[in-house]
Amino acid sequence: MLKDIKKFFSENLDPESSTDTKHTIEYATAALLIELAKADFEEDQVERTLIIAMLRDTFDLSQKEIDELVSFAETGSEEANDLFQFTQLVNQHYSHTDKITLVENLWLVAFADGRLDKYEEQFIRKVSGLLHLAHSEFIKSKLRAKDKAQQP
Repeated sequence: MLKDIKKFFSENLDPESSTDTKHTIEYATAALLIELAKADFEEDQVERTLIIAMLRDTFDLSQKEIDELVSFAETGSEEANDLFQFTQLVNQHYSHTDKITLVENLWLVAFADGRLDKYEEQFIRKVSGLLHLAHSEFIKSKLRAKDKAQQP
């Protein structure tokens, strides 16, 4: 499985080896968003719908790309031992601003069902640490996402 994950990220995330650099950070974000949705051990349709909408609208992914990514992320989350294989590539190839945006998107999914589960917060804290973001950036991202989630 680790070989499959590395191949997927090499083909889709690594800007130097990917023929389509348009979708680089979007793939990493999507994989982590899907993993976050599973953090509270509950299948929540609101969170899943938000993730699909983010992938479709924000990142302009085709339905085929969304289906492939969701399928990969679901399989990968069942077999992956940790998040390092995801966050390592993000750290190697993406800007500090992109990392903050990723964490804010994670918070938006966590708040989507109207409640913040302790496992969701723990997951985001772990990802934020693996992305080498300061605690203040973690908190600011949380507050921005909470404000957005409370808007009608």
